[in-house]
Amino acid sequence: MNRTVLIACLLLLATTSQSAEPPSPIEKYRKLEFPPKEENFEEGWKERVIADYEVINSAELPSLRAALKDEDPYVRAIAAYALGVRSDKASADAIAELVKNDKEYVVRIRAVEALALLKMKPEVIELAQKDPEPGVPFVAKLVAGQLKSEVDYAAQIREAYAGGIQREAIGSAALGKPAPNFTALTLDGKPFELSSVLGKKPIAIYFTAFDG
Repeated sequence: MNRTVLIACLLLLATTSQSAEPPSPIEKYRKLEFPPKEENFEEGWKERVIADYEVINSAELPSLRAALKDEDPYVRAIAAYALGVRSDKASADAIAELVKNDKEYVVRIRAVEALALLKMKPEVIELAQKDPEPGVPFVAKLVAGQLKSEVDYAAQIREAYAGGIQREAIGSAALGKPAPNFTALTLDGKPFELSSVLGKKPIAIYFTAFDG
């Protein structure tokens, strides 16, 4: 085999190796068939949940920081939230800029959540309470108390996400069917298991969230 052919083979192998690399969690999120838009509420939500887990658990910090400037607002939103969950205090200034200046309210909401998880920029969270989009001040007021709390909410979320999620378990709770058992942490960090109260007394499970 002459030298030219050998070099060509090596280049081909290198190209094949690079193309075989799996897409990053951020790239997967960018290519979701049904991004987290209001009209997609019933479509593709399981894939979005799985993508959230991958971004928070596996995305590299440099890629998350770069994604704060992504053209896709939903990528900016998940990147901001993930950096908050990952306690990346170095990103606080960039996240604060999203709260103040991003044109998409879903990004501003996620950025506010991130700052609360970082326990930083209280003045920016206070400013967000005057945002003209109703969802932003709602979330800002909801998370403002986290700044003064001693609870490390980011660590709790990391712990919850680190356990992973099974696709077949998503959507197992359905109207008219018995509630599946689950375990979770209460606001004060104590473990709670549904089976400990199910059938013993009335129980209501309430949550509020902005998909973004």
